Amino acid sequence: MPRRPYPALLLTASAIAAVCVPAGASAQVRRCTAPDGGTIYTDRACSAVGATTSTPRRGPAPSALPRIGCQRQLRGLIQELSFAIDQRDTNRVAGLYHWQGLSHSGGYQILERLDAIAQRPLVNITAQRPAQTVVAQERTGFSGWVSARDIPTAAPERPPTSLRIDQTGASGGGTVTTVFGLRRHLGCWWVSL
Repeated sequence: MPRRPYPALLLTASAIAAVCVPAGASAQVRRCTAPDGGTIYTDRACSAVGATTSTPRRGPAPSALPRIGCQRQLRGLIQELSFAIDQRDTNRVAGLYHWQGLSHSGGYQILERLDAIAQRPLVNITAQRPAQTVVAQERTGFSGWVSARDIPTAAPERPPTSLRIDQTGASGGGTVTTVFGLRRHLGCWWVSL
């Protein structure tokens, strides 16, 4: 029993398939910008879907963008919060919030406040520390000799307890100030209202 017809049949079928595929067919996906500013991905020309060709995004490379997650350093929390507000990204701001113990309705109220904060242009973020108490000591007399234990030392700097967010108002005039409390939970810094 000769089995020669199968390779010939396979060769004939692949030749027919090659002829049936149009010469210019390729699976190219185009990124287009819709009239409302949204992004459309299509395999057709952008003009065919009523959009324009998108230019590549200028800005930091995706690998250089800050990551949402546990911010173990206060500096990382401030940078991430600044980036989230600059990008008008409510979800990134919410990712830095300490949601522990909030009710469902309380969560929605906080989310509305975070959205309002994320939509205003950022001016500055300042870490605020509690005020230091100063105790004045009365000295009696003057001695030409001073022991090291007699020299007053500065109290250790206390960690920040809040972040003050300064933003421009809705119409571009004036400033709006929001104070976030700082929380340390599971070794990470979080903000709260």
